[in-house]
Amino acid sequence: MSENNGGGGQLAGKVVAVTGATSGSGLAIARRFAAEGADVVLMARGVDRLKALEEELGPRAVGLTTDVGDAESVRAAFDAVGGRFGKLDALINNAGLHRPCPFERLTDDEILTQVRCNLLGPIYTCRAAIPLLRAAGGGDIINTSSEVTLEVFPYEAVYKSTKAGLEALGQALSLEFEKEEIRVTTLIQGVALGEGGGSTDWQDSGEHTQLVWPRLQAEGTINRVIGKHGGMTVESVADVHVFIVTRPRGQKLDVIRVRSY
Repeated sequence: MSENNGGGGQLAGKVVAVTGATSGSGLAIARRFAAEGADVVLMARGVDRLKALEEELGPRAVGLTTDVGDAESVRAAFDAVGGRFGKLDALINNAGLHRPCPFERLTDDEILTQVRCNLLGPIYTCRAAIPLLRAAGGGDIINTSSEVTLEVFPYEAVYKSTKAGLEALGQALSLEFEKEEIRVTTLIQGVALGEGGGSTDWQDSGEHTQLVWPRLQAEGTINRVIGKHGGMTVESVADVHVFIVTRPRGQKLDVIRVRSY
């Protein structure tokens, strides 16, 4: 496990906010950015997990209990970032909810939960982050999308819609803030294996598991998205994030697709 001891690193002096920071790719990203010397703002809903990760990463990691789907919660979190650091160099919109479900069985709550987390969340966080990125003289926003925008999978209507909307958001913000040196990258991420990663959210689809999982297996969907190497690691996803934010300021990466094969 990495520990940010305040030493050097290619991201020393940078302030990075990571949503969904306590599990899966978000956890690996937070650890990697801390290891590279950044001050890392950890945003997630779970208080205990946040506290544990703060302790692991050291004094330059700041945990903020945040529900990205709640505008007031997001506003309060970024106000705290501004009060402590006065700037933000990178926002990693990693938080997301993947809940496969037959379309006609979707409840109102299942629809709203995904829309709030996957689409409204990044809208709220980007809006709150822009003034802090501007204060830093520019920076990066990385929005985590999914291969579901490139392929059509069953039981993914709402998830696909939210991720397509997220990609449209990235395109619009990239143009709007380009002259202010605020770069927006869409990261189309395949299946990543790690703490909270992998195909488990397909396999465990609650009351819909008996419908979802057998069809995905029978049609070869799982094998196709995981690839012959069994999926990439969350640590390799973190590598890509570091690569993006360390590009020369004159270089802009609009869309990156990272996956196993």
